[in-house]
Amino acid sequence: MEHSLRIKADELSLSLIEGLKKHFKAINAKEITISFSTPKKKYLYQETQEEARARIEQSVKDMENGDFVFFTGEEFEQMSKALSTIK
Repeated sequence: MEHSLRIKADELSLSLIEGLKKHFKAINAKEITISFSTPKKKYLYQETQEEARARIEQSVKDMENGDFVFFTGEEFEQMSKALSTIK
């Protein structure tokens, strides 16, 4: 069975994520898919399908080799705020 939840980006919060996490555990969810939409605009650089696939495959290899960073949702929010102030 599939369900869909649509929210605005500014409605996303740690409490919502934690609530969803508890709900998914309670219903024994096996897979969760997250998608998002962005306003249509021209990008300075757009990847080709092959470039995107190569980047994703490299990311998977990096993870398999233990070459990744793990952080909590709170740490992610803190880092996002810090990075958004860099000009």
